[in-house]
This record gives sequence, structure tokens and C-alpha cells, in this order.
Amino acid sequence: MFIPQASDWEASIVAAITEELDQLKYLIEDESGSTEKGDIHAQISRVCGLTDLAQNDAVPFAASARLQIRELNEMAMGMIRNTLDLTPVSDEPLQSFEREAAQGLFDAIALNIPQLAQGEARKYAIALSTNAFEELREYMGEHPDFEMMEQLVLVQDYRVMKLAGDNR
Repeated sequence: MFIPQASDWEASIVAAITEELDQLKYLIEDESGSTEKGDIHAQISRVCGLTDLAQNDAVPFAASARLQIRELNEMAMGMIRNTLDLTPVSDEPLQSFEREAAQGLFDAIALNIPQLAQGEARKYAIALSTNAFEELREYMGEHPDFEMMEQLVLVQDYRVMKLAGDNR
């Protein structure tokens, strides 16, 4: 079976994942006392965010690149299983339906980032109520793309949104 070689953009993603994995290993092995559990959790989120790309069939990875990313993911998961107590940062149990809703909203916004980033040229915007955005932040705030997304989404008080009405 012929497996085509990865392109430059695929090799760049694999290289970025490898760098993030090296950073995770550094944080796990750090004995200086300056690394906090939250630092490690954030790094795990970055690694997982990148390796999750291999699970998305819409991203046109060559089979070889997809395999490399999955292998890097397995390395990360093995490292995590062998060295960490992965209790949640928060003691409150997360309700799965709220997390799933936040993930769905996050994914919908992420798919529109190219249009949102073009601002006035595309006249494309997404507005969320302050409450909706805070729930999104609660569940997705540690995602590596959240900070960029935060800059592109209009956040308004619900009462202001209601006063503005339907402007179609």
C-alpha cells in the first residue's frame, strides 16, 4: 500500500506537536518547584488540541501525517498516564451536557475564525451575551485558541442585545 509523504504544512504541524510534547515532558520532569499543576494541565490542553486535528476528517492530512500525529498523541497519553495524577483543577464536577454545549459553540466559532478575522471586509460577526461567553470561558478558556477567539467575538450584556432587536 502506497502512503504519500506529508506536505510542508503537515510537517510543520507535526513539528509543532513535537515541540509541545517536549515542553510537556520538561514540565513533568521539572523538579525546581516552579511548575504548577495548572501549567501541566494547560500544556496537556495544547498538545491535545493539536493532536485532535488528526481526528478531524475535514482536515486533508496525508495518511502518513495522520499516523505521525496519532503516534505523538499516544506518546503524550502514555507520558501523562505514567507520571500524573490527573484530578481536575476544579473540585466541582463538570456537567457533561454543559461542557458539550460549550464545546459545540467553541467549534462553531472556530470554524468561522477566517471570516471573523477579516472584520469590515467580510461584514461578518458573532455576538454572545456576557453570560453565554462566561460559560464558554469556564469550559473552554484553557484551549489554546480561546485567547484569539476572545478577540474576535463581540460580547454584550443581554439587555443591550435585547434593546438592539432584530436588525435584519
